[in-house]
Amino acid sequence: MMADLEGQLSCPVCRARFRGSVECSRCGADLIALMLLVAQAYQLRQTARRLLKQGNSRLAQASVQAAQRLHSTAEGRLLELICAATPS
Repeated sequence: MMADLEGQLSCPVCRARFRGSVECSRCGADLIALMLLVAQAYQLRQTARRLLKQGNSRLAQASVQAAQRLHSTAEGRLLELICAATPS
């Protein structure tokens, strides 16, 4: 799955909008592995939030940066900024 600037997911094969299925609705491409990457990015952002609450902004920033490399989102960009602006 590819993501546009707003994080909207699309099929990497035909660019059809993601509809929440493990198979592309247009071309039938298998999207499971890519869905797992998006889920992993979500978990990394959750970890970053938890670390930030615990006062560890340095590790939180590393976690959110890893998430953004997997699946960049506007929420992730905001979380990156918050981590960068928060002293450890």
